[in-house]
Amino acid sequence: MAKIITCDAHDYFEIVCMRRSQIKITTHSNKKYYGTAIDINKMNYQEVLKIQVNTQYEYEYVLLTDIKKLEAIGNKSAQHNFLIQL
Repeated sequence: MAKIITCDAHDYFEIVCMRRSQIKITTHSNKKYYGTAIDINKMNYQEVLKIQVNTQYEYEYVLLTDIKKLEAIGNKSAQHNFLIQL
C-alpha cells in the first residue's frame, strides 16, 4: 500500500511553492534540506517537493511522504513563517 499525506499537509506544500518561501525540511530519517520551495512534481508515480538550493540551477527533490517537518523560515512577511509536523 502506498503512503499518503493529508489534504491539509498537501495544502501547506502548495502554499510554500506558490509563495516561493524559504524552507527547511526534515525527513523521517532526520535528513535536512534548506532552500526555496519551487514546485510539486511527480516522479515515478510519487509526488516530490522541488527545492532550489545554493544556485539558480541546483535542485533537491524530496518525497512528500518522507517529510516529517516543514518549516517556512526567514520570509519577509511574518505570517508566511510557520512550522508543521507531519
